[in-house]
Amino acid sequence: MHFLSSLLFGVSASLDSLLVGVSYGIRRVHIRLWQNLFISFVTFLGTCLSIGAGHLLIPLLPKAVCSYAGSLILALLGIYYIIKWLVSSLRNRRAGRLSHYSEISSASAPKKWEVLRLAEVLTLSLTLSLNNLGIGLSASLAGLMLLPTAAATLLCSVVLLFLGNQLGRCRLLQLAGNAADPVSGVLLIGLGLVQLIW
Repeated sequence: MHFLSSLLFGVSASLDSLLVGVSYGIRRVHIRLWQNLFISFVTFLGTCLSIGAGHLLIPLLPKAVCSYAGSLILALLGIYYIIKWLVSSLRNRRAGRLSHYSEISSASAPKKWEVLRLAEVLTLSLTLSLNNLGIGLSASLAGLMLLPTAAATLLCSVVLLFLGNQLGRCRLLQLAGNAADPVSGVLLIGLGLVQLIW
């Protein structure tokens, strides 16, 4: 059960990596293997930090409070991601604009693949790591174990970033990238419910 919960968390926490990979893939910007590993490793460290901080709080709080609070926060984060996606979709529709990724795909792409710059690697690493801090903290309060959860996050981050970058021009993956927020939200809500039941 811990493995399934950790995997669900890893996928949910790493969907931003898919979105980033799709974005750069559409623009024909190549993310090298060492850049992918570096970005994913920094995200892994951020996840470890947040889960570790949550485990430090656990002895200070009653067990029932930790379990319910963590599950509730995970579910609320999931609801937040879904609402954020809905608001963004409504704004784009009202303004009569295409979504950000549709605009990128319709733009003329350069003939040659560009390489991700070092400054962008550092920025992406910190951004994706910060995105996982709140989720990791609530996941630890909900009872997820540090090592399997962080390892699942690292693995999912590497795989999704690679897939997004390689297949960024694929129409199907563009749709998956645009749906990252609601999919992540559903996964977080499901994870919160699983942790609450078990």
